[in-house]
Amino acid sequence: MRRPFEILRYRWWAFSLSILIIVLGIVFYFVFGGFNTGLDFGSGYSLRFELDPVGLELSYSGPGEVVLSKSGTLLTVQKRLSGTIERSELRLDSYSDMESLAKRLEDDGIDVISYDSALKPSDMVSGYNWPLTLSSEIKSINFFSGDYASIDDLRDIFGSSVQIQKLGRGYQVRSIVDDSTSQDAIQNEFLSILRENFGSSFVVLGSDFVGPRFSYSLFRSSIYAIAIAIVLILIYISVRFRPSYAISSVIALFHDVLCMLSFIVVLRLEVNATTIAAILTIIGYSLNNTIVIFDRIRDTIKEQKDKRKKDSVDWIINDSVRRSFTRTLITTITTLVAIIPLSIFATGEIRLFAINLLWGLIIGAYSSNFIAPALLYLFNKVMPIDKFKEKKEEKDLLMES
Repeated sequence: MRRPFEILRYRWWAFSLSILIIVLGIVFYFVFGGFNTGLDFGSGYSLRFELDPVGLELSYSGPGEVVLSKSGTLLTVQKRLSGTIERSELRLDSYSDMESLAKRLEDDGIDVISYDSALKPSDMVSGYNWPLTLSSEIKSINFFSGDYASIDDLRDIFGSSVQIQKLGRGYQVRSIVDDSTSQDAIQNEFLSILRENFGSSFVVLGSDFVGPRFSYSLFRSSIYAIAIAIVLILIYISVRFRPSYAISSVIALFHDVLCMLSFIVVLRLEVNATTIAAILTIIGYSLNNTIVIFDRIRDTIKEQKDKRKKDSVDWIINDSVRRSFTRTLITTITTLVAIIPLSIFATGEIRLFAINLLWGLIIGAYSSNFIAPALLYLFNKVMPIDKFKEKKEEKDLLMES
């Protein structure tokens, strides 16, 4: 008989590693004073912006109106007259300097003032107020030119009560608010600070505002979602298998969630609705791997009953994990191949989601092969996984009495 790889032999090493990860997360949780909650779970106002110098000032005083829109390096100029629209497209990377771009815009009847000739037309930045409608009022257009200010400078400007972080080429400032603070008030305060220190040399990319009541409601709903998912899983596995399987799988799922949260708190990843989505995804993914292994264990027990074999429970579990290991490994690696590029090259919420999934997939595969089978082996001593064996023990106990 082929001797299976003894997964259970390393169960105490696996338990020790898991406890170490969870304890590390708890320590860092108190060191950092909690999670790095996003606006979804921590009420406040967030402003995203870039610090870029002004390269052009535009105005239009002719008939109709002129609207500028930008997609990549393509600048579209629409002149809207009564009943007609004149449209022209400018490839910004085809203009060598600001002066040549300014002359082209003047051909469309736009009044242009050009500034720094060292700026590149292809580095034009569009903000949240785009498409830009031109009128007799002068509108500024900014161009990326490298680091215009350091994050330490911004911390000095906004003060210690505001959180500031670098996001790509720009920055994000965030402030906690209470019920008495309105979105307009805090937004005007931030914009005033930027205007006082940088004039027109900044571009607002976007903003978010979440009130305290909504953030609490969202946090409570997220907890309910995770709790309901785990309860339904417990019921499902109890019906499909036996209680020892259900309890082992649910404890393994709690283990996965705690290890994910430890990873998040140690790396100071933002906790928001995307994090909850990642946790629920990993719960389903890890549970699927665990059920595959538990199915294999149950089938092995049934095969042994048919062949009248009497191998020990630890041999059955070790053999079942070994026979399922290749499938679990290939599935995990295939998923990681898709997730790793997103965690490197994506931005914003998608990148955060991918990073959470990356760690969750590794933890889920680890717990399905090491933690859940080891827990099942321990609970077998209290609630046998073989219902035929359990009935036989009950019968023997009645005969003895």
